[in-house]
Amino acid sequence: MKAKKLTTISLTILAVMLLGAFVLNAFSAPPELKLKVKWKPAAYIIDNPVPNPWKAEIYFAPPRPVTDIDPSSLLLEDVYSPSEPPYLHPLKDRLVVPFLGGQVYTAAMIKIGHISPGSYIVYLEISGRLNDGRSFRGKGSLNITMAEFPPPEP
Repeated sequence: MKAKKLTTISLTILAVMLLGAFVLNAFSAPPELKLKVKWKPAAYIIDNPVPNPWKAEIYFAPPRPVTDIDPSSLLLEDVYSPSEPPYLHPLKDRLVVPFLGGQVYTAAMIKIGHISPGSYIVYLEISGRLNDGRSFRGKGSLNITMAEFPPPEP
């Protein structure tokens, strides 16, 4: 077989394999829904008491009813479960999810790593499933501040 013909056949086979992999991946699982997360409080200064519970308000973008969420599936950073049952926000179409303050603090500190005085923006992820089994995930930011070290006493 000539080199030109062999190259054409090889490239055709490669293209069909790549196209097949793309199609299989695109249609194998339903797309994950996008979640928005707003932390309350959204700012924390290290050495202050940790908010307990630390609440996350979650909602979908594009909008959909938060009542479709399976509350038992909710996880913070794929590790921590809510400390209390989630409840509907009284004024907005959001689900309020309470987490233990220490767990939120731990998840944030793991993401920051080595810390020195200053402000850090940390994105924590909440994931879960709807009652129909579709999954969702989204991140919300926390502003973590470590105050300057106090000056030495004279």
